[in-house]
Amino acid sequence: MAYKTITLNVEAYDTLRGLRSQPKESLSQVVLRLAQGFTRSTSGSALVDKLFAYSSDLWLPSDSELDRLDEIQGQQRAPRCKTLGAL
Repeated sequence: MAYKTITLNVEAYDTLRGLRSQPKESLSQVVLRLAQGFTRSTSGSALVDKLFAYSSDLWLPSDSELDRLDEIQGQQRAPRCKTLGAL
């Protein structure tokens, strides 16, 4: 199995360690578990809901900011090929 080295500040590292579901869960397993369900098509509001599930002490953007993010994301998903757009 290949490995990559990443750098985290101490706060991020401690937070990640604190999210382990069991003492022997590796940080790689934590990252993979937390990343499940996060896709490029995850809306801004869905992302905030998922993050809020892990911490109640979050700064939350306004509804209008979330709506704008969802709008921008929808624009980015527009078909790039006229042929595919007709399907």
